[in-house]
Amino acid sequence: MRETFAKHKVLSVLVILLLLTNLFLVFFIVLKKPEPPGRGNHPSRGEVMQLLEKEVGFSKDQLESYRQLKEQHWDRMKPSFTGMRNAKDEFYKLLSLSSVPDSVVNAMADTIAARQKQIDLQTFRHFQQVRALCTPEQQPRFDSVVQLVLKKMNGPWRKGPPKDDSARRQPAPDR
Repeated sequence: MRETFAKHKVLSVLVILLLLTNLFLVFFIVLKKPEPPGRGNHPSRGEVMQLLEKEVGFSKDQLESYRQLKEQHWDRMKPSFTGMRNAKDEFYKLLSLSSVPDSVVNAMADTIAARQKQIDLQTFRHFQQVRALCTPEQQPRFDSVVQLVLKKMNGPWRKGPPKDDSARRQPAPDR
């Protein structure tokens, strides 16, 4: 057996490396704990409803009206998100071309911006409709809760402080 390993050193090293890599992968898959709810960038499905019930004081009827509004909102938003994803895919496919006129890049970026504007307008109108479900006493509480939800939705995409990037380091100015 030693002779076999000696004859095929490179192959033996690769097999050992693959074995270690697989063990390492299995170790992290098994031991990785799921992220607790509410820690991601977007609120979980029931989190907003719970906030409306507990923090704002929505009644059962208000919660049912909210649920219907939310379903209608997502039915309108799904095509917008698909369109945005497709527009960004087409935009970044331009990277594979050796030369792309600035006018094409700008036109595609404008398309993405217009789609994002529509998404934001629809989301704004949705929250206006939800706010309209509130009693005058609930509106100030809703206003603070919706700001928390929006911050969570639009928060930083990375967790923790930005990583040190050698490409971003600036040389110290000469004196």
